Amino acid sequence: MSFDDGFNCPNCGAELSCKLRHSKMVACEYCESTVLLEDETVRKVGKSGVMAEEPSLFVLGREIIHKDESFLPVGQARFGYANGWWDEFWAIGGDGQGVWVSVDEGEIAIERPYPITVTFNPDALTVGSSVILKDERFRITEADTATCKALRGEFPEPIRIGQTYRYWHLSGERARIVTLEYSDGEFQASEGVWVDPYLIRSSNVAA
Repeated sequence: MSFDDGFNCPNCGAELSCKLRHSKMVACEYCESTVLLEDETVRKVGKSGVMAEEPSLFVLGREIIHKDESFLPVGQARFGYANGWWDEFWAIGGDGQGVWVSVDEGEIAIERPYPITVTFNPDALTVGSSVILKDERFRITEADTATCKALRGEFPEPIRIGQTYRYWHLSGERARIVTLEYSDGEFQASEGVWVDPYLIRSSNVAA
């Protein structure tokens, strides 16, 4: 079976909605299973959880526009932390590249994957301290722990319900931000900027 032939959920048999060739995980719309896509096979890896509906400008399959860029959200992950929860949308830009859009009580950031080769001691990353990444200095402005609560849509990497992450927000010049995440002994990073929510609009047309 090839990607073009389509995938079916190994739990309920329903056809999986996979818009992107490079997606690694998708949540079944029918039985709420999360399914890992492995080349020409599929494997159930968990449940997608319950995601309560909230009024939002961001809707899966409906394009959003920020300044002169358009983004199509295809995946939504909800994370709980000490102060409540926030949503992370995996979206595809007009250039075909993926971005993360985080939405937390009106604060919105658009970030792109940011490959890093350095390693850190997680316990040494404290609020107020500095971090050098690619010859650029950032200051740690937030450090906390979050747990994945619910998933829908598709993602570029496996995410598990109940998976816990340590994360740090790093602030640089000209409103630049880097988010560090640490889970299962590995660091990942994304970089971008905070954006004015009033500069984001919906196309009101579903893809």
